[in-house]
Amino acid sequence: MTLPEQTKTLLETLSFPVSYDQQGQSIKDANGLLVCDVRGWGKIQFMDKAEERHDAIGFVIADLLNGLKPTK
Repeated sequence: MTLPEQTKTLLETLSFPVSYDQQGQSIKDANGLLVCDVRGWGKIQFMDKAEERHDAIGFVIADLLNGLKPTK
């Protein structure tokens, strides 16, 4: 499957907007469907500002996904 085909499938699957849930460390769509868990704590837990880094990853991924939705 090509990237445009994958993007089309994603757009047909999710309800927008998606959002990052800091408490659950996951990204969910507008209907509460789990899109993905944000993982990687083992890698960043000893870095400075680990929680901020982890949340930044979640917020950026959600923002990128929302950017895929065409505007009307």
